[in-house]
Amino acid sequence: HDKAVSQKGVFDRAVSAIKAAKARGFTVNVNATIFDGHPAEEIAKFLDLTVELGVGVSMSPGYAYERAPDQEHFLNRTKTKKLFRDVFAMGKGKKWNFMHSGLFLDFLAGNQEYECTPWGMPARNIFGWQKPCYLLGEGYAKTFKELMDTTDWETYGTGKYEKCADCMAHCGYEPTAATAALNNPLKAMWVSLRGIKTTGPMVPEIDMSKQRPAQYIFSEQVQKKLSEIRKDEAAAAAEKAARKASTAA
Repeated sequence: HDKAVSQKGVFDRAVSAIKAAKARGFTVNVNATIFDGHPAEEIAKFLDLTVELGVGVSMSPGYAYERAPDQEHFLNRTKTKKLFRDVFAMGKGKKWNFMHSGLFLDFLAGNQEYECTPWGMPARNIFGWQKPCYLLGEGYAKTFKELMDTTDWETYGTGKYEKCADCMAHCGYEPTAATAALNNPLKAMWVSLRGIKTTGPMVPEIDMSKQRPAQYIFSEQVQKKLSEIRKDEAAAAAEKAARKASTAA
């Protein structure tokens, strides 16, 4: 009960902040990660609220990547497609303002046969550029060029790597959908006019038989970077102390 009250308080403050930003003329977009156990009806109500608030919304299915603390409430690909079909069926005729390409939404509903583009949405944090994407974090590069040149992109993605098996996240699949729209604008236009198909057979699933086994190395990579930072800080402090001693002499 206390947890539910606390969550409602956070939600109410977020809504108040959105209204305040909108009142001052800002454009506001919100992000939602959808987990197993979220009823389609509740997701549809949330999307109705985003229309009332006048905000754009991006949505991505959650999946059990290495460092996520709660592994039991994530979606697999079949559940993802069925859930999004149910949500989109409820949204027919409504003006939900998705910040996604129509082909990505059609992919979430199981109607497009896409592979991940792991380099499509590169991420940088305090440790550097994250390999291969922000969901996995299996190493870091100091520069964008180093990230692109030293990451073995062909070994990542659904069907290629066990940790990517259930992923349908926007960071890898929205770039694929965007490229598909550029390569086939008539198809993108048709999906836009037709709307998201929520019935009928789904496209075949990606073959998982040749994926390489998972390597659980995120914590190891973080510890390595922290050690490097502490070493650099210690060296800088020693150099500063040496300069100070030299000046005093």
